[in-house]
Amino acid sequence: MDIHLLNALGITNCALFKYTDTHELECLTPELPWLSQVVTLDANNNLEKQHIPSIFLDDFFLDANEVWKGSNSFSLSSGFWTEQNESHLLRLEALAINSESGARYLVVKNVEEQFDEKRRTLQAARELLLSHHEIVGQHEYIRHKLNNVLRKNTRLQKLVPPIQQAIHDLDTGVVILDNDGALVLDNKASHRLLYCNSSTPSSIRISELIKDIGAPPTFLPALVEKKTPWQGELFWQPVDEYKVWLQVTIHPVLQGDQLTHWVYLLTDITHIHGNGEGALIASGMDSLTKVANRNLFIDTVKRSVNEQSAFKLFLIDICGFKKINESLSYQSGDEILKTFALRLQSYVGNNGFIARIGSNEFALVKRSDTFRGHTSEDYAEELIKKLTQTYNVLNGSEPHLGVNVGIANFPSDCNSAESLLQCADIALQAAKYQGRNNVLIYSEALHKQHNASNELERQLRKAIEGNELTLFLQPIVNLATGKIVKCEALARWKTSSGEFIPPDVFIPLAEKSDLIFAFGEWLINEACEAIEAIKAANLDIRLAINISGRQVTDLALLTQIKNALDDHKLSGSSLSIELTESVFVESLDSVSILLNELRDMGITVSIDDFGTGFSSLVYLKKLPIDELKIDRSFVSELEENTEDQAIVQAILSLAHNLNIKIIAEGIETKQQQEFLKSHDCTYGQGYLYQRPVAISEFVSSAKKLR
Repeated sequence: MDIHLLNALGITNCALFKYTDTHELECLTPELPWLSQVVTLDANNNLEKQHIPSIFLDDFFLDANEVWKGSNSFSLSSGFWTEQNESHLLRLEALAINSESGARYLVVKNVEEQFDEKRRTLQAARELLLSHHEIVGQHEYIRHKLNNVLRKNTRLQKLVPPIQQAIHDLDTGVVILDNDGALVLDNKASHRLLYCNSSTPSSIRISELIKDIGAPPTFLPALVEKKTPWQGELFWQPVDEYKVWLQVTIHPVLQGDQLTHWVYLLTDITHIHGNGEGALIASGMDSLTKVANRNLFIDTVKRSVNEQSAFKLFLIDICGFKKINESLSYQSGDEILKTFALRLQSYVGNNGFIARIGSNEFALVKRSDTFRGHTSEDYAEELIKKLTQTYNVLNGSEPHLGVNVGIANFPSDCNSAESLLQCADIALQAAKYQGRNNVLIYSEALHKQHNASNELERQLRKAIEGNELTLFLQPIVNLATGKIVKCEALARWKTSSGEFIPPDVFIPLAEKSDLIFAFGEWLINEACEAIEAIKAANLDIRLAINISGRQVTDLALLTQIKNALDDHKLSGSSLSIELTESVFVESLDSVSILLNELRDMGITVSIDDFGTGFSSLVYLKKLPIDELKIDRSFVSELEENTEDQAIVQAILSLAHNLNIKIIAEGIETKQQQEFLKSHDCTYGQGYLYQRPVAISEFVSSAKKLR
């Protein structure tokens, strides 16, 4: 459609220039009244590039020329800028366009209406955020005041009239109950917010509110035990004609360890939820946590780079947040994210800019001159301590979060916003690889390590897909008879170039990435083929495979094992599963379900590397476990180390009492073997008997020993 018609209809208000074959910018809309403030045209309506009144537009041409020179379809925006003379103010945006047909254009848009709309949106968002923060702050102030008064006057004798008057005049709803839940004081605001009437006083409504939001019986006692308040946002609809969003604070008042009162504070925040989400999103704010979102954060980083002021970029990741959502509910996950953002904001204060840039990832920009003698690493360590303190959620749980932090410095590490984000992410990924609650600062060495890890991951993916890995077997013998009763399947990787990659390198790499699932499926199928080879030689030997902690939480694992056994026409009694102790600590409920399913299939279960992790009688007593494997670190010095001897004897005694068999790993000498035999250890594994070998070699040697 003709640009003149669009301008006349008011659909758009812009100047259009066509980039000609002679590298001129021909103006197709020279009659626009405001155009002369921005550009100068010659007699042929071509833009005079040497005489551009707008300094901003002149600067934009540096980037625009690169767009017009290119062969790819692309458009580049200048963002909003302002031009002003004595009589008029213009709000403008420029676009450099390279179209699919090869035509090239410059568009200068008068965006006064859009600018005003964005300004109104930003103002609305600011007002909503200020309103929300003011409400939270007001709750904290009232809570502290009431806490002090109630602790000094447990029976509210002398100060009842002034207290009643102060509470009566508050806009914030206040309900004070005694330790038995009977009403002590409330106010008009609470009657309105809780929809009270003569038959349902505020104390009854409070009980209904706690019940309606699904809080378990343990929720309030947990607050008393921890001596901590709970604060959050709740949607409540006690009757069909009344529904409200409430900012709620629940505060137990204690004299020492003795509960004396409950204080409930309530504020209507329906206006924030009803009108705020769109305004927050449009202004670059995250609607859940009320901090900046990813787009606004990236714009802030770019602006900080353009200002050329030294600053540090922190990327902050909450470990295993998916599990929190799945185990506690997504509502509880949202509660935690909001509290996490509040803690982060309170720690940073006005000395940094924070944002939520992913589902469980936050970021912080902080000027280097604001650290005041602290290193960025020390600052992050203190931040982690605050962010990992216990969280109280409505379902009564008290999750402990793990947090990892990656840090990059501008300008020493990178000179652009994009590369700085990449550097911080490299540091974060390396920190996550080390476990929980780690801080790492970007360095060239870390970058090289990251690139090497990515390349190795690419090669491993190719090796799994191309079936280039090999399964080796190591025997497990009955120490009393010397016969092979079992073997452990161990993966080996030799690259196409002939390089041997140790398992302690590629297994953690697979666990860090999603390759562990493909690797696990390969291992299960290869193990079944190995069992077939063992059975074909008339050997009665069970085969054990190691299962990663990440595989345990994968619902497809049981299906993969069942399908593999069915495909090879094998019974579960031919297979044994080994799990490390950390799996039980992190996923006890999931593991319990898995182990019972495995046992129903006839598969036996072993705990690998026992004694090196979080050894607990809880899972030994409650879970269906057949065997414990004593870690090689306790066996290697058995001849001389009396502490190791004592530990091994204790494990053996414990296992015998629980009717659990023991496998000792890493046996290399006759003396180690004799010590273990003399203390009734059932099985042994190690180089004394045989190193891991290919399946055919294992079968051959096992037939000779039969």
